[in-house]
Amino acid sequence: MNEKDGSVRAVERALDILDSFAPGQLELSLTDLSKRINLAMSTTSRLVSTMEKRSFLTRNDDTQRYSLGPRIAQIGALGLSSFDIRRVALPFMRELNRIYDEGVSLYAVQDEERVCIERVESTKPLRRVINVGDRHLLTRGAAGRVLLAYLPQDRRSELLARDPFTTEEALAELRQRGFTVSLGEREEGVTSIAAPVQDARREVVAALAMSGPSVRFEGPGFDDKIAKVKKCADQIAEALGLK
Repeated sequence: MNEKDGSVRAVERALDILDSFAPGQLELSLTDLSKRINLAMSTTSRLVSTMEKRSFLTRNDDTQRYSLGPRIAQIGALGLSSFDIRRVALPFMRELNRIYDEGVSLYAVQDEERVCIERVESTKPLRRVINVGDRHLLTRGAAGRVLLAYLPQDRRSELLARDPFTTEEALAELRQRGFTVSLGEREEGVTSIAAPVQDARREVVAALAMSGPSVRFEGPGFDDKIAKVKKCADQIAEALGLK
């Protein structure tokens, strides 16, 4: 093995060490790491020592266990700031639109409303026209309720006090099911299916919605539409770094 191959392998092993950490497994011992990456303790120790010096790992002096260091947080913040959720989401939105030729929208919270930040329009003559920049209440419509459901409790309570169109019980059910449906809530004859989009921090940053005339949503294919909207939202989340 030449020097270049060895350097690449060392990088791969260092990345394997970082990949060993996961939710619920935020602190690992040297033995844990050695077993997870299938390396001898001596080799693992050298890699970990170097990563600790560079602040990619940090060691708890009391437990002698390792966790991700501050340099990871700094790089992660830079990575998140470089993501344009519209750019990431658009290919998946176009694919969902291609399957059904129904309007697909992406919404985010802005102040106390939801705003459409991206849209792929249906080509059918009978369609619901939505423009990027359109704003609506968070308490009404499928996409609004998705975003409302994941706001902090105090903000939810404040908004529901002003417009008690939905309830905390309904929002809790939405969080459990991972989607919601609007049947003519804002516009008569319009159906909308919406699901949450999470980022790498597992925070809901947007709501994905597919909407159109109710006559095209009714019938046996409705459950398939729900599944496809949820899958599309999950694909966007994965592209944003969610594991």
